[in-house]
Amino acid sequence: MAEAHRTLLLLVAAMSCLVTVSQAHQKIHIVGGSYGWKIPPNKTFYEEWANKQSFFVGDKLVFLYTTGLQNVIEASEEEEFAYCKQTNVEDVQFVGPTILELTKAGVHYFYCSVGLHCEGGQKLRVNVTEAAA
Repeated sequence: MAEAHRTLLLLVAAMSCLVTVSQAHQKIHIVGGSYGWKIPPNKTFYEEWANKQSFFVGDKLVFLYTTGLQNVIEASEEEEFAYCKQTNVEDVQFVGPTILELTKAGVHYFYCSVGLHCEGGQKLRVNVTEAAA
């Protein structure tokens, strides 16, 4: 399983190089870096990771996770994200890895709805800005 994860990470890195060459302003972000998308070691892990990134329209988020153990929910509201509610979901992804393109500026909210993963900190808020001309 670790070998498959490593191979997938190398594949994503190779894709990142190709995208960087063809579209310099777009970037592929591997959510959580080498840790991936799983229950974090602390509740602020993904917030700390996101604070070190810059997100622009056209960038892609890669959520590395095992199908059936995690998922990715895109929430439409801050309250839904903050309290891990599933009242107004914009998108649900169940098959990992998931690659999502950031298509509009503004704040975007993502979390895992499996068990108490969200309450344990498996959630991500990103502030997306318009790409520089």
